Amino acid sequence: MSEFARSRKEEIVRLVAEGRRMPVQRLAELLQVSPMTIRRDLAELEECGALTRVHGAAVLGREEGYERKAVEHVGEKRAIAAAAAALVKPGNTVFLDAGTTTFEIARLLLDVPGLTVVTDDIKIAFVLSQCSEAEVMCCGGRIQPETGSVVGMFANQMLGYIQFDCAFLGVASISSDFSVLTPTMEKVTLKQTVLANAERGYLVADSSKFNRKALMKVNALSAYTEVITTRVFSPEERRRLDAMGVCVHAVREE
Repeated sequence: MSEFARSRKEEIVRLVAEGRRMPVQRLAELLQVSPMTIRRDLAELEECGALTRVHGAAVLGREEGYERKAVEHVGEKRAIAAAAAALVKPGNTVFLDAGTTTFEIARLLLDVPGLTVVTDDIKIAFVLSQCSEAEVMCCGGRIQPETGSVVGMFANQMLGYIQFDCAFLGVASISSDFSVLTPTMEKVTLKQTVLANAERGYLVADSSKFNRKALMKVNALSAYTEVITTRVFSPEERRRLDAMGVCVHAVREE
């Protein structure tokens, strides 16, 4: 994909996010390209989950719902959570990203003393605040109803002030070249901000997250202290990961 085409698609997503619904013809006028080009871009953006086409227009895409994700790959997520929770020490300041794998981590931290937990997930915040002695901080901002995660400028600003001993970040997709991807722009800055402020940053990803597409690049696997995953890599993939300096913490589903 050319840089011009990539920039045009990012602008389409921005315009749709601002207007909630954008007709094809209006997008073509604003971006000074043909409606055919816009329709082709929209088809590719829909495939990535960034937006949805409806009756000659586009609306902002929705991330996969929490209820569906919560029942998928449960064994893998719990194995990853066990490995992740073992890395948390009493008294740590911890960030837990929104997601079902990080929710499993939260459940294993209920009895760890002296924790301060910051999260952008309202379900995680509720469970920890009600069932643990941890000091719990939940990001402010807009709540995505389908995921229960908090996003937006206020969340990003808040996270920019906090230093974390460790952070556990989820992921929507990991591409074949080991880029970490997300379907919406709102999550990019949030994840990058947390990782920049964390002494140790871990990516938690079950095997289903690999070789999947999404629109926005967050970073590469090499940006993390470790990638905690159930993915079984081929010898060629391991050579590529080693060359990139990626540290993999491999776990097995129990």
